[in-house]
Amino acid sequence: MQILEEIKISDNGFVFNAHTGESFSLNPMGLEIIKMIAANFDFDELKKTILEKYDVDDLTFEKDFYEFSTMLKHHQLTQQGNPLDFV
Repeated sequence: MQILEEIKISDNGFVFNAHTGESFSLNPMGLEIIKMIAANFDFDELKKTILEKYDVDDLTFEKDFYEFSTMLKHHQLTQQGNPLDFV
C-alpha cells in the first residue's frame, strides 16, 4: 500500500487530498501509522513499531489496522490493493 502523491499530511494530523478537496483529521496513532505507510514501512516493521510503543496485542492491532487501511482506501488516500499488501 502506498499513500498517493497528491495527499498532504501535516505534523498535527491534518490530511488533505488535493485530488478530491477533502480533508481529514487523525489521532496521534493514526498520524504515526499513515506517516509510516508514506515512508514505505512494510507491514512487519509497522506492526513491530506500534506493538513496542503502544499497549496493544497482535490481533487487536491487525484488526484495527485493517479497518484503518480500508478507510484510507475508501477515501482515496492510497493506491488500490489489499490493505495488508505493502510494496
